[in-house]
Amino acid sequence: MGQTLEPAGSEGGTVVEGSLTDISSVMPVVTDDDASGDFQATIFEPLFAVDPFTLEPVGVLAAAWESNDDASVWTIYLRDGVTWHDGEPFTADDVRFTYDLHMHPDTGSSYTADLRAKIASIDVIDDRSIRFTLSGSTVDFPLEIGIYPIVAAHIWASVAPADIATDPGTTGADPSRVIGTGPLIFAEWVPGDHATAVRNPRYWGGAPHIDAFVYKVVPDQATGVAQLKAGDIHLLQGVAGPLAAQLQGSDDIEIVGAERLSFTFYATNMDPEKTPLFQDANVRKALLYAIDRAALVDDIRSGYGSVAIGTLPPFSWAADPDGIVERYEYNPARAVALLEAAGWVDRNGDGVVDKNGLELSFTAYTNAGNPEREAYLKAIQAYWQAIGVRMEIRLEEYGALLERISISHEYEVVLLGFGWSATPDQSAMWACNSYEGGYNMVKYCNPAVDALAAEALNEADATRRRALYTEMQNLLLDDLPLAILDFPQLPTAVSTRLHNVFPSDINLYWNINTWWVE
Repeated sequence: MGQTLEPAGSEGGTVVEGSLTDISSVMPVVTDDDASGDFQATIFEPLFAVDPFTLEPVGVLAAAWESNDDASVWTIYLRDGVTWHDGEPFTADDVRFTYDLHMHPDTGSSYTADLRAKIASIDVIDDRSIRFTLSGSTVDFPLEIGIYPIVAAHIWASVAPADIATDPGTTGADPSRVIGTGPLIFAEWVPGDHATAVRNPRYWGGAPHIDAFVYKVVPDQATGVAQLKAGDIHLLQGVAGPLAAQLQGSDDIEIVGAERLSFTFYATNMDPEKTPLFQDANVRKALLYAIDRAALVDDIRSGYGSVAIGTLPPFSWAADPDGIVERYEYNPARAVALLEAAGWVDRNGDGVVDKNGLELSFTAYTNAGNPEREAYLKAIQAYWQAIGVRMEIRLEEYGALLERISISHEYEVVLLGFGWSATPDQSAMWACNSYEGGYNMVKYCNPAVDALAAEALNEADATRRRALYTEMQNLLLDDLPLAILDFPQLPTAVSTRLHNVFPSDINLYWNINTWWVE
């Protein structure tokens, strides 16, 4: 995927990754947690993967693909020479079976409703080609629908969908039923301790250099780092920023900030029935200009992140930072001027600006138990106090907070994190119809933004599509219904004995067959 690979300096050996979370299953159709997805990615493969460095689709089991003019019918041509781990041939029947299994109501897949809404029919043309007829135009088919790991029909067709969750091929009790097409073959899972996969000598992409990969549970990050230093593990994702900073400069450990789709944001409730404070865009802009976001990244994230320029992740193919008009660089003087232009000045000398007898004073929520977000709010509290804005911080249990922002909408300001999908579509956050049942928590509505998003979603030309998203972002940044502060990175610690690893929060294992260990 565009990365320079070292020739293998040795063959064999075992790579051990430390994880704070155990896997829950070895059957991808009925699991969707991150730990299971990580381990399963070494064993099972999808039609398409996400390029972790550009967010573009890359064919895996799909060798070629095409769509009709309105992208409602997609024909996928499968890779030749692919076999299942037990030697059986991989065919289009396996692809159809996998999607049918996802869409069956008794299977327990988390994606049943979504896929049933998007897929009208699936037709096997022959062993090497398959046709998806969709319910509507879907330019992003490879990344919206084509990313589900394929499972073997000859293993699972005889199992009732309702029984899959407890099948030995799901629990790992029978390794002979955990059959994929990937570079590694499942060996064992000892719950609470580790899961192991071993070298697939017949892998279509080239047999791995390593003999085995162990996904090992560690109780906490400090223990994981200690095991990394001792040479007991080779890889640890998600090292806390301060701890990662301490490891910088080590001769034995490299710290890499892996790009992520997630971001940190605060939302100002624009619904006048909930609060009268944030209907004026000048107020919303003033609040963001008052924050030194680069300092937040440096001080709280130890530099592992980047200040948001626009709303798209900085590594997305659709991102065009040069086309973004307003970057909201730290400018407290401009923040004060914007407040004054909106009629907010400190008339009684108490240090808080007011207008029509109302002070610019409010409560900001974040979830309890997240010291990083609490640190963000404390820093922002000081920045806003400097321009005459008073904010009280309130911590709330995560479930109750989600209900507050998505159901009752009884809040003034909230600071949280969110993650985009690999596609550049962001309608779930901004669309007028996403206030009820979506992620539009501020009651924002701009029909021009909706129109641009809809046009971009159906635009096949990448250059034109990028331009549409840039235009949409500039409208959003002018309205500023929600302030994206930064895109944090995932500090990943890698032993210098492990080679050809390119840390990514999206697709770390895309080239595990080229990893080698000293």
